[in-house]
Amino acid sequence: MRKLLAAILVFQPFLLSAQHYQPDWESLDSRPVPQWFKDAKFGIFIHWGVYAVPGWSTKGNYAEWYQNGLQTNDSARMKFHKAKFGDRSYYDLANDFKAELFNPDAWAKLFEQSGAKYIVLTSKHHDGFALWPSQEANKTWGFKWNAADIGPKRDLLGDLFKAVRKTPVHAGMYYSLYEWFNPLWKSDRDKFVKEHTWPQMKDLINTYQPDVFWTDGDWDAPAETWKSQEFLAWLYNESPVKNKVVVNDRWGSGVRFKHAGIYTPEYQPDLDFEDHYWEESRGMGYSYGYNREEDAWDYNSSRSLLLQLIDKVSRGGNFLLDIGPDEHGKIPPIMQERLLEMGEWLKINGEAIYGTSRWKESCQWSKGRRDYKNRSGDMLLKITIDPDPGYAVKEVFYTYNPKTNMLYGILPKYPADKTMVLKNIQLPPGTIILFLPTHESLPWKQEGNDIEINFPEYNPEKMKAPSAYVIKIEDYGRFIAKPQIKVNYKPGALKPVVTINADPGTVIFYTLDNSEPGPHAIPYKLPFTPDSSCTVKAIARIDGSLENLQAIVPSATVMAEVKTFTWMNAAKVSAARPGIAYKYFEPSGKIDMNFVMASPVSSGITDSISLAKKQSQDKFAFEFDGYIKISKDGIYNFFTESDDGSRLLIDDKEIVNNDGDHGAVEQSGKAALKKGYHKIQLLYFDSGGGNELKVSMQPEGGKKEGIPASVLFH
Repeated sequence: MRKLLAAILVFQPFLLSAQHYQPDWESLDSRPVPQWFKDAKFGIFIHWGVYAVPGWSTKGNYAEWYQNGLQTNDSARMKFHKAKFGDRSYYDLANDFKAELFNPDAWAKLFEQSGAKYIVLTSKHHDGFALWPSQEANKTWGFKWNAADIGPKRDLLGDLFKAVRKTPVHAGMYYSLYEWFNPLWKSDRDKFVKEHTWPQMKDLINTYQPDVFWTDGDWDAPAETWKSQEFLAWLYNESPVKNKVVVNDRWGSGVRFKHAGIYTPEYQPDLDFEDHYWEESRGMGYSYGYNREEDAWDYNSSRSLLLQLIDKVSRGGNFLLDIGPDEHGKIPPIMQERLLEMGEWLKINGEAIYGTSRWKESCQWSKGRRDYKNRSGDMLLKITIDPDPGYAVKEVFYTYNPKTNMLYGILPKYPADKTMVLKNIQLPPGTIILFLPTHESLPWKQEGNDIEINFPEYNPEKMKAPSAYVIKIEDYGRFIAKPQIKVNYKPGALKPVVTINADPGTVIFYTLDNSEPGPHAIPYKLPFTPDSSCTVKAIARIDGSLENLQAIVPSATVMAEVKTFTWMNAAKVSAARPGIAYKYFEPSGKIDMNFVMASPVSSGITDSISLAKKQSQDKFAFEFDGYIKISKDGIYNFFTESDDGSRLLIDDKEIVNNDGDHGAVEQSGKAALKKGYHKIQLLYFDSGGGNELKVSMQPEGGKKEGIPASVLFH
């Protein structure tokens, strides 16, 4: 078996090319993420284009969305533009995008010194300006709109790719599928895809052969409009990069976090995807594009950025950190400094990052627990903070190298008393623990199920790059994969069947009371049906009869919330009238689902739960209240797809929680509803950078569709 596995790993590129992918998600989703990307961990995003000429936005917004703000009546951007550029249009600014100081070799050297293993350059953002000599850009716009013909008058993308490929860094590109104001997009979307998007994408792939093809701007149309499945089938089967290219999940509305390549959260540090490879992106400040409005204190420190990298890697993902060069082609010194400081740390501690994977536990929490927000009551208008001041922090991040069987512990701060206890680790006698900053062996002792490690006196002369401190536990860490808990509802059933699966040669233990599955846990034998809603926790251990495998660490605990349903009776409603009531807010300052400091700007009755009644481009909130009329008894699925947060309640009970400051994400929940009227409430907020809200329902065994106006009442 081990020889067969080794052969599979050696010939993975051959297997990728031998597989023929069909233009459907089931086939396309089976393509593995190329191993080079999973080993790379750290990449640099580069947002650069005409928007670098103004290089401006109010704090908390994306500077690369400058054109969108101008043409959608963003008062702050319009005021800035008038003062700086007078009556010149955004398109006139291409003449000022000179890039006269652009030195691609200097950029490439910086990227290499930063420790990044790949870059992703914006070949074209939503304004449609191409950084390569794209004739499609000129044709559909009706004027010169690419960097080879106007502004720099050079192939910026090609020049950077040539420079980067002199180094070990992989060269990749970002590409926006749509363009905000392209005349062809606005008049004929199918023709735009056929005559603009596809030719541009094939030109980029065939000419520059990128290692990463990172799409965006997909949300305005479904994958069928973009012909995404057909394009990906060509990319995986026929293109010159079919064996190495990494793609993401932004290929049409509703596709993100569900299909295609790596999942791509942005500015969403708490999202986690154990079952799918992922990469979080963010800027050093808030904006991706260069923003002159941001001050030094708006930038994350190099230590903060390193800890974000470490956190992503410990949870099995990559970190794509963005920089925004200016219109001259210079990377701002503060951004250079951050990258170089990260590179210094990675020179010393990189083995704990590159080529590693998620261990059975991604981290060790300190004592206490995190603060949380009580989500009961009027969500939009008040917030309740748990009075308990206790909180937990990640005091150790774990990474693991499966090839060398090395476990790494990364400490965000040096132990105050020169000792650190690692919990639930039992080491064989004689195990060596190395301290990477000094390469010295650390004394340790076993204390029950934990180990206590002694550190030397802190010495800043010996311990360089003090953003975090790495220990390496040699020849230790092989672990059993987590079991999988599956919760299935038979048609019409109010209680699910729970199945727990694990690898062969293991035994499973579980609990139903949210306790850890210790010695008194229940041995799993057959699928079961809980009597009431509960939290199932399970762990897998090596079968006791397999003595030669005793050195393998038991799995981490896996958890699943299991819900049983009871019928929700209809309300008695008299004089119900069509439409649902809404309140619309435009708060100042902080905005999220729990806290809105504002009175309603407007209110009334509308026929849909949507953003149709918004009066601002961003930073607003809605509260919808009314009744939904159910035509027959049944179990119904409800869905909210929102950018940013949303929350759906039926009969004052939370059904869907899609809270968070995030891009378009869909969440769902179930309710067993009796025929008749039921109270419905939807809360939504947008904190900036685009907004979206779609609310759907699906009767069990039926079709999913947007909640129709015919069932909404007040």
